[in-house]
Amino acid sequence: MSNQTAAALLAIVDNGQNSSLDREGAIHELKAFPTPEVINRLIQALEDNDPGVRWAAASTLIEFGTAAAAPLLRTLVEKNDSVWLREGAYRVFHDTHDATVQALTADVVKALKGPAAGLMTTEAAVKALGKLG
Repeated sequence: MSNQTAAALLAIVDNGQNSSLDREGAIHELKAFPTPEVINRLIQALEDNDPGVRWAAASTLIEFGTAAAAPLLRTLVEKNDSVWLREGAYRVFHDTHDATVQALTADVVKALKGPAAGLMTTEAAVKALGKLG
């Protein structure tokens, strides 16, 4: 584990000139920084052109548990047409180890893989956000 700051790690992630391995490594190191800024940037990374970066972002968001749930749900509502975002959200909510997130997002997980996924996911995500209060 390096002693880099969250800002330095995010700069690595944001620089598309860096290798996939470097970007993925920086994302994994961001597990130490479950801040709103980091969470929002990792949600953006779920739509990265690099599949390894998308996978790493989902893995780190899984580690953040409930802290990542509301921001990810809000992004699903705002960008319901993004297939990559839905794929990443499915992985985060399906593979979570957090019982609260599992219970909260069970209907979202079903909607993400069901017919009319965009529309159904939006409805399920809005309901889940309502439960968060």
